[in-house]
Amino acid sequence: MGVLEQLYAVWNRHDLDGILGFFTDDLVYEDRALGLRFDSKEELGSFVAATFDAMPDLSFELTSAFADDSHCAAEAIMRGTQVKDLPGIPATGKPFTVYYAIYGDLRDGKIARIVDYWNLAEFSG
Repeated sequence: MGVLEQLYAVWNRHDLDGILGFFTDDLVYEDRALGLRFDSKEELGSFVAATFDAMPDLSFELTSAFADDSHCAAEAIMRGTQVKDLPGIPATGKPFTVYYAIYGDLRDGKIARIVDYWNLAEFSG
């Protein structure tokens, strides 16, 4: 099982510490749809915790994934129900299905940088 398959298995269990364990201490995580950037495990952890609180059934189904010693990429389907507001995204209480892609850089087996791409209009539609 590759690094992304392992990461999203932990993500689907909503294991915050497990998720953060996949990242280097000097991580860079960019969420292009929301225009957000996180530069530490603390920042990313706060965002992920708020996301799990707002979407308690959030899950990812990887449809393809790739990783070598220095890069990783995947396509996935993100599903859930947003029951609480997030900054700039009011809760609808409706289930969503959004296609999602990520690209990242690996260092010493951990994720040093990752960028995710998804369509916000598809999410809130």
